[in-house]
Amino acid sequence: MEETRIIDFSETYEDLGQALPAGTELLGGKFKIDEQVGSGGFGITYLAKDIYLDRAVVIKECFPEAFCCRFGAQVRVTSDRYAAQHRKSVDMFMLEARSIAKLRHPNIVGVHQVFEENETAYMVLDLIDGRDLLDIIEDDSDPLSPDQVRDILVKTLDAIDLIHRNDLLHRDISPDNILLDKWGSPSLIDFGAAREDASKKSNDVTTMLMVKDGYSPHEFYIAGGQQQPCSDLYALGATIYHLISGETPPNSQERVAALTNNDHDPYLPLAGRFAHYESAFLEAIDKSLSVPPKDRIASAKGWLSLIETESKKVKMVKMPEGRMVSKTLSELVHETNKHVLKASDKPRAQPVQAVTSVPQQESYRPEWVDEFNRETTEAELRKQEQNRALAEAHRREELEREAIAELEEAERQLLAREAEKPRNILEWVSLKRTG
Repeated sequence: MEETRIIDFSETYEDLGQALPAGTELLGGKFKIDEQVGSGGFGITYLAKDIYLDRAVVIKECFPEAFCCRFGAQVRVTSDRYAAQHRKSVDMFMLEARSIAKLRHPNIVGVHQVFEENETAYMVLDLIDGRDLLDIIEDDSDPLSPDQVRDILVKTLDAIDLIHRNDLLHRDISPDNILLDKWGSPSLIDFGAAREDASKKSNDVTTMLMVKDGYSPHEFYIAGGQQQPCSDLYALGATIYHLISGETPPNSQERVAALTNNDHDPYLPLAGRFAHYESAFLEAIDKSLSVPPKDRIASAKGWLSLIETESKKVKMVKMPEGRMVSKTLSELVHETNKHVLKASDKPRAQPVQAVTSVPQQESYRPEWVDEFNRETTEAELRKQEQNRALAEAHRREELEREAIAELEEAERQLLAREAEKPRNILEWVSLKRTG
């Protein structure tokens, strides 16, 4: 019977010295490793240089630490019985690269190359200059505003929608796999568990399960579990939950156990706890984190529609009861005058008088209204004068054309009469006889 192994991405192996050392060359010297920048249960990430193109890139190495170790630059299994699983890991890694290469989206990291070397595989990715959401969550000095969180969610949902429309699942969405560039735009990275046929109702999952407590839905913990687009949306909802509340949602396995025992769900909804966010926005996140898949938001497109519908609603501003507009205006003018008086220590010939009230019976007419009307009238008069001058010029041109036409006609008639006169005595005699 094949052994099922669960890899927890929260465990790292940086202290084991398994990463390639700086200066290591790959693909015949085309790439050179600069330093290790990250690691997880399924691979190691490096900052590297593309020697041919002279640019910085990210290289991800397939390294399942559960059954692999480093022998020089080579990756070897710790036991022959894991050879098949390692081969499957490399195949999944190559599938991941091909999956991402299909996707062209501003919020999905781009893949430039993939190759096998050192008994494993490597993927060359775009270098995104920024921080991941986990760093931002842990940095209390620079929190994101509600508008920024909303923008991150919308753009990430649009990227996930493209992934799902290509019959793929990401299966590893979490704060450390969403990077924000220097403009604050998110990029979805690390498709470490991407697989095809996401649209199918049932799919056997590899016996090597990759989970992240708090972010992975309960079906990710079960070998052969049914995984759907809503599984990715659960992980995204958990990520945004952490971003807003500062806390990771409860482990989905604990939630399942509590519900199975008819105990209270340990999940604490966002709705009603954060006044700076729209209720519908928070309720959608809570819905995406429902334990039963049938109760979750079914698609990224559907989630986007909920956000768009909420944005189009007219926001009503309720005036405080018992307060008249005239009273509010009076208080504003009075407060402004107080600040003006305090701003100057010099005596004034005519001190500003604080307005105490604005009678509702009298209409208030600011000076700028008359000035605006005067300027508008003057502009209109200037325009009319210009139109009259233009019309007069056109009239003069018409008269000149008529005069020229009359002169040309008189000249034509004169030439005609001249042509009718006899040119010599013989023509004159001939005309007389004819007459």
